[in-house]
Formats: sequence, structure tokens, C-alpha cells
Amino acid sequence: MKKQYKFSPIKSEAEIKAVLSYLTTQLEKLSLEIFKEKLPITTLKIFPHYFDEYKYLFEYVKGLGPKASFSSDTSYYAEVDEMISGYNIKYIGVRIVDPYRLHVGCGDYELDDFESFRKKHSNESELVRDFREEMLEIWHPDFDVLGYVVPKL
Repeated sequence: MKKQYKFSPIKSEAEIKAVLSYLTTQLEKLSLEIFKEKLPITTLKIFPHYFDEYKYLFEYVKGLGPKASFSSDTSYYAEVDEMISGYNIKYIGVRIVDPYRLHVGCGDYELDDFESFRKKHSNESELVRDFREEMLEIWHPDFDVLGYVVPKL
């Protein structure tokens, strides 16, 4: 049987670290591809594809630090202070299993001047979408990660 997902099911801390490193490097490549610049990555979120995998990841993320205030019914985030692939990551999260989220995960690029960046880039490419007016979603068919440009918290 062919493996459907690059990392899932994730079953160890070593695999989690590999996924977080992968997300960071792919998000860097994604911002370079779309915007021709490296954007600051501050948040990483893993998308599990199996229910047992979600339970494992949820408990792991829960143990990383205090629950972030923007956690929701679909995504749990912990506050962290970790250097991953050269980026200071402030939040690590896990999303519930979702049949429409086949990616490895996603991440946030936090910008001081989000509004001017959004005005400049929101209609620039089919690969950049305004998302709920408070962020830009970036994607590319050759990438298995999603990026979100957000205002600095």
C-alpha cells in the first residue's frame, strides 16, 4: 500500500521535531516563491490525518507550554519559545483531523506592517487570498504546507 502522507502517522517526539523543521523550511521556501522574500515565521501547526495521531499530538503540544489565547475548537496552540531552523517560533499547534486538510501543516508569518503588505499583495496572485480580512492565505500546488500572513500580535 502506498503511503498517502509525507509524515503521518506521527508517533514519536523525533518525528514531531522532523515535521516542525520541515514546516519551517517549506514555509520559508513558500514565501520566497510567492513574495520573493523571507517572511518571519512565528507559528507552526501540524495537520494530523489519523485520530490516534491527533490524540498523541494534542497531548504533546499541550505539554509544551501554556495554552494560547487564540486556541479554538479546531486548533490547539501552546505558547513556546523555540528556535527552529533559524526562526523564533512563539506558538506550536495541532489541528483536528480534517479530510480537507491533506497538507503537512501550516504556519504564520507575523508582520509589523500587515495592512500595507496586504494592500500590496492581496490581488497580486491567484496564490494569495484574503482570508477573513485579518490574514492572507498563501499556497502553491507544489507545496504541502499553507502559509498565513498575519498582523504582529
